[in-house]
Amino acid sequence: MYYSRPTGQAFTQSVLAAPFSLTRISIGPANAGATFEAPFAEPFPTPTSFPMFSPYSSTTESSVNALAPRFRPGLVQQFSLNAQVELHRDWMLEAGYVGARGIHLQRFRSLNQALNPSPNNPINGVTSNTLANIGSRVPIPGIRPDSLRELESEGSSWYNGLEISLAKRLSHGLQFLASYTFSKTLDTDGADINSTSAGNALTLGDQNSPSQRWGRASFDRTHRFVFSTTWTLPTPARGVPHAVLGNWALAAIATIQSGSALTIAATNSSNVFGISTDRAQLSGACLKNQLVRGGAVESKLNSYFNAPCFVGAPVIGADGIGTAFGNSATGIVDGPGQANLDLTFSKAVVVNWPVEQSSLQFRAEFYNALNHPQFANPDTNFTSPTFGVISSTAVNARVGQLALKFEF
Repeated sequence: MYYSRPTGQAFTQSVLAAPFSLTRISIGPANAGATFEAPFAEPFPTPTSFPMFSPYSSTTESSVNALAPRFRPGLVQQFSLNAQVELHRDWMLEAGYVGARGIHLQRFRSLNQALNPSPNNPINGVTSNTLANIGSRVPIPGIRPDSLRELESEGSSWYNGLEISLAKRLSHGLQFLASYTFSKTLDTDGADINSTSAGNALTLGDQNSPSQRWGRASFDRTHRFVFSTTWTLPTPARGVPHAVLGNWALAAIATIQSGSALTIAATNSSNVFGISTDRAQLSGACLKNQLVRGGAVESKLNSYFNAPCFVGAPVIGADGIGTAFGNSATGIVDGPGQANLDLTFSKAVVVNWPVEQSSLQFRAEFYNALNHPQFANPDTNFTSPTFGVISSTAVNARVGQLALKFEF
């Protein structure tokens, strides 16, 4: 059981936002004629002009950031059950279940999402949903529906994984470890874990429904295989073969993994609840395995997703304009997978100077040794003109470096 002490944005909110303070930033007019002697445009605010509080009324469109009164440190509970068996001398097979449960996880959410009225449940006299009456349907009038932003610790997650490894202990100059993980991570706010937990972006979709946002976390990878080895090559006994072929060693790390979970977002200014950061709507014309186009990644760099599988959110507003939230699931597809190989070659030469057993070691290291292109995730915003476009790689092109080390 582990507690994680909150850092960064959680403390920034407590210093700069309610209930402990109220921050106002005043930006003066541009001053192209500024000099070191007179850097500010006149009239410059005097001490008597502070504090500068913006007037509030039920018709303003204010923004408020706050730290939840019941904010708690995150708690992660980890549990596992493993079994090991020796298959042969120096060979060990291990298999096990690994789980983790996270509670009180940080997330950034708006508390002022417009409510859903009806004739039997009017809100401030409003009985229908339209874009024009959003301001009358929010819980706190005068604050935009997406701008009563609270950093809270109400998120939760589950991790379940099967881990299998085969290890060979060092013998005859060879050792290796092969590990495979089959896992799944689910989260109440999984669409963009880093931004949401850091307080840089609102959680996607319905702000009041964790179950609607529940899905695979953005860092989830279903399959991951890693093979690492070191091998000291056999050394000839004497002579020229010993000098040329002796004391060579090889080290390698191979990583093969499926792509990370992707959520198809959609920026929707017509959302009838006032939340523009949403997920896309499924068209209903595609199966889940058809959401990503088939073929090699290189063949779909400009159209990774099958665009006709997604549409705009359905209209539900009484004005014929306002839309509902999108229904595509969090983490519904995978990004490009990766396959990488790092290699190291080394040779040691015993020189016995200035003391016995002194040696000179040469090393050649190659990262992404096969120079295999490994692509980053595509643009996942359905409303973006570059939707589905992959514009960068996740791993650099092959990098090689040489080193010479003298040991004595």
